[in-house]
Amino acid sequence: MNSLKEISKILEGKLEGDPDFKIKVVNSLDNAGPDEIAIAVKPEMITEKINAGALVVKENSSIRYKNLIYVEDPYIALSTLISHFLPLERFSHGIGEFVSVAASASIGTDSSIGDHSYIGEKVEIGKNCEIHSGVRIYNNVKIGDNALIYSNVVIREDVVIGNSVVIQPGAVIGSDGFGFARDKTGKPLKIPQRGNVIIGDNCEIGANVCIDRSTLDSTQICDSVKIDNLVQIGHNVKVGESTSISAQSGISGSTEVGKNVIMAGQVGLADHIKVGDGVMIAAKTGISGNVKDKSIVAGIPQQELMSWKRSQVILRNIEKYIERIKILEKKIGETEKK
Repeated sequence: MNSLKEISKILEGKLEGDPDFKIKVVNSLDNAGPDEIAIAVKPEMITEKINAGALVVKENSSIRYKNLIYVEDPYIALSTLISHFLPLERFSHGIGEFVSVAASASIGTDSSIGDHSYIGEKVEIGKNCEIHSGVRIYNNVKIGDNALIYSNVVIREDVVIGNSVVIQPGAVIGSDGFGFARDKTGKPLKIPQRGNVIIGDNCEIGANVCIDRSTLDSTQICDSVKIDNLVQIGHNVKVGESTSISAQSGISGSTEVGKNVIMAGQVGLADHIKVGDGVMIAAKTGISGNVKDKSIVAGIPQQELMSWKRSQVILRNIEKYIERIKILEKKIGETEKK
């Protein structure tokens, strides 16, 4: 348990309340008990049912409660509290049973490999990595320090992964890019995919994500990119630093996505286009052409958000407009007859 004084120091916040009050754990606002701490963002979230021992709120918040810690960003505080009170326990320790490690592979100190995993020739795994059961790592893969790779991940040959990367279950890194030509008869002819994938530091790859290897060069996922579950990234794609890609999105081959892009769910990007830095893309948007820096876009094909909203209003009222046009046509026709 920690006192509120200790917690406020951890959060670099300002305490208003009993500094000696003890906190057992962090919990959700609705379920927090009298010896637990929770995050409260809006005043309307505070009801008579709230029973938390203390609340973390934003600086200058109007929320009133018996024990408060004021912080600059409550969500960053939540991340810190979860890491402090509920640290992730290590799943695998050492080298498990029935693990195949090639003689030419190197495994850094304090790294572990779960049962039934395969580590190929000339693989390099850094320090303090945790590789869970059933992971397949092909030849010539390089993985930095502090990686966390969950079960049933497949990492194909020549892939390079940076430090502190998290790869969720079932992801496939370095699968063949979707490259085909057609012969004279129209039959698809596979173009061999001999490039690789490079993933930077501090990235997170969601469950069942597929990142295709490049045809000849590298598919690049830059530092601090966060990719949600069920995302497809095509060959030769580059994703810039600190970009976030939500679930069920797809990026076609040779497209370049800039830095700090926020991509909502089920977004589709066509091939050979550029999305600028700081772009925000609404859910279900279809991007068919280049997008300028700091744009906010929506729709199929994409358009500026306000323009898209106006078009949606028009579409919702299209039947009324058609009826009015019919009435006007009728009146014009009657006038012309006169």
